[in-house]
Parts: sequence; C-alpha cells; structure tokens
Amino acid sequence: MKSAISFIVIFMITAFVVNPALSDNLYKTEYKPLTQSECMEQKEQLGLKFCPYDNDHLAGAVAACGGVENMLTMKNLLALAKALYKNIIEKNGTSLYGQRDDKLMKELGIWANDSHIFFWSNEEAGDGEGGYVRMFASRGSIPYYASRDGSGYVSDALGKINYGKTKKIKTLNPKDDSNLAGLPNNDVLLTICIKKEDDARN
Repeated sequence: MKSAISFIVIFMITAFVVNPALSDNLYKTEYKPLTQSECMEQKEQLGLKFCPYDNDHLAGAVAACGGVENMLTMKNLLALAKALYKNIIEKNGTSLYGQRDDKLMKELGIWANDSHIFFWSNEEAGDGEGGYVRMFASRGSIPYYASRDGSGYVSDALGKINYGKTKKIKTLNPKDDSNLAGLPNNDVLLTICIKKEDDARN
C-alpha cells in the first residue's frame, strides 16, 4: 500500500513538472518587444544570454513573464500540446496533428483565438538571433525557430491574435463566444507565463 501511495505522489509531482497542463499555474499576458538597450539593462535580471536587436520579441515576452524561469520550456510546451489535442497523430516526436481542445484552453486561461497562436518558450537559439516557439493551431501544434526581431514567416504571426487579413495568415472572424467578439480587428502580442508560487496561492 505504501509503495502504491509513493508511486501516486511521484506521478503527480512528475506530471506537474513535465506537464503544466495538469496544473492550474498558467496565465496569458500581453507583451511589447524590448529595444536592445532595454534588453541590455534587464538582461541579467531576466536571465537572458543575448540582446541582439531592437524590437526584440523574445526579450519582451520574457520581461512580461518576469524572467525566463517564469516561462515554459519547449519540453513543457510539447507536453501542453499533447494535453490540448484530441486524436493526435504525432510526427518526428514534436509535430502533433489533431483537434485542439478549446474548452480546456479556456479553462487553463490561455485560449487566445479561433485558429492560430504562437507562444514563446524560454529558450534562446545558440545563434543569438532567434528563439523557439510552438504554434497551437486549431488542427495541429508545431515547434518553430523564430527571429527575435519579428522578421520571417513565423515571426510575422508571433503571439498575435489575428482574425482578419495579415501579411501571411488569413483566419476566420471569431465565433460569438470568442474572447475576441466585438473587438477591433487588430493584432495583439501575447505569451503564456507560469504563475509564481506566491501568486498561485492568492
């Protein structure tokens, strides 16, 4: 009996650490890209290794979360995707195809739009110019390298709630029950963070 209880406790601890979707410790927040000088001023405090550009999206997301320790890793984001999609077909161990569970996303407080959303991980690329994100689309979740300065296909859509025409992506208008219903047709930069223990208690 004791060994069974120990197994359950270990399983729950492991699930919390590896799979943040099994805990109520996530929240969604807006961010603004940092200038290179702003990044340099906060670099050590935020836990960043590089500050390559103005208009630094990754640095802005990290700042909004209060540091890299308050953001999900790519491993965490993969675990989150596995919890959020139904009838998953997995390719290459990282790309998932299936139906996104918007109800669960809403319960977790991270649902952002009806089609595509890209969330930053806390991982900087070794080239110093990019970082890593995961796309959560209505029918699949894929990891990407993204330029920190907002250039390139992925970065054009980073963290954006976009439900009209954009440079690269076309999405449908939000449903009536969407958290975007009635809002202007514009782009908002978003990321997800992990609540600090003190915040989670409140």
